[in-house]
Amino acid sequence: MPPTEPVFVSSVSLPAAVLRRRSSVALLAAMAAASLLGLLAWGPVGLSTHTHAYADERTLLGVPHAMNVWTHMPLLPLGLWGLWRVRALPAGESLRLVWALFFFCQMLATVGGMAYHWAPHDVIYVWDQMPKSAACALMSCAFLAERVDERWGAPPAVFGALLLAGAGGLWWWATLVLEGEGDLRPLLWLEFMPTALVATGAWNLSGRLLTRGDWMRSLFSFVFAQTVDWADRGIYAASGWISGHSIRHLALAACVAWIAYRLGAGLPRQQAVHADAGGAAPAEGVMPGPRPCRSGA
Repeated sequence: MPPTEPVFVSSVSLPAAVLRRRSSVALLAAMAAASLLGLLAWGPVGLSTHTHAYADERTLLGVPHAMNVWTHMPLLPLGLWGLWRVRALPAGESLRLVWALFFFCQMLATVGGMAYHWAPHDVIYVWDQMPKSAACALMSCAFLAERVDERWGAPPAVFGALLLAGAGGLWWWATLVLEGEGDLRPLLWLEFMPTALVATGAWNLSGRLLTRGDWMRSLFSFVFAQTVDWADRGIYAASGWISGHSIRHLALAACVAWIAYRLGAGLPRQQAVHADAGGAAPAEGVMPGPRPCRSGA
């Protein structure tokens, strides 16, 4: 009986997937570094004399700048809904902490935004910006924990993100005292990071709690919010009743609502892939997931 010919199993796909993953992670790191270096090269970013001048300054029912105040309000129940959605995640889910703090910081930013628009002032603006930047930093941690390394969602990274936002506020105050103009660059960098990370890595790296489409829809809402804010006066002049800045608040509410609604949507699909007790390999073409936390890390 002739000897059985050896069976060769192709291993081309796995190294290719690993290479694509490493390239995507390197691109994320390069994007973060480039944005940071760009802000450093730009120089201090302070509050201009027109920062607090919004198109719609109407007082309605005794509330100054009423539309800019009231359009914040949907974000409060949405934040509570998000916290309820976090509680519905599996008890052992490692990203419960980061998403819970995200929704909590988002609600703090909402209250701060309402107070700021009621009585615009430099200090209130920065106090509003700090929880907003913290929420963005936590969103970045959640994205990286899902798609790069789960340690980004561990307590050291999560509380480090909160400390960075606090340090950004202190930096503004210190530069205001020492140089006469507060520097917002650290806070702005934290706020920009989710946009850069999602745009760069959402389609190339796999996750489990939110799908690629979920991240991209959230990114679209965020970018749309920034775009209409730049057209604040033009939109108000065209509509006669709502400004671009007010629409910005509603677009951010849509972003938060979609995340709350879809949080955990990727779990059934992910569990189905790994249902094999023997640990079946991911299907062909599926990128490797994030590295798990080491025990004790």
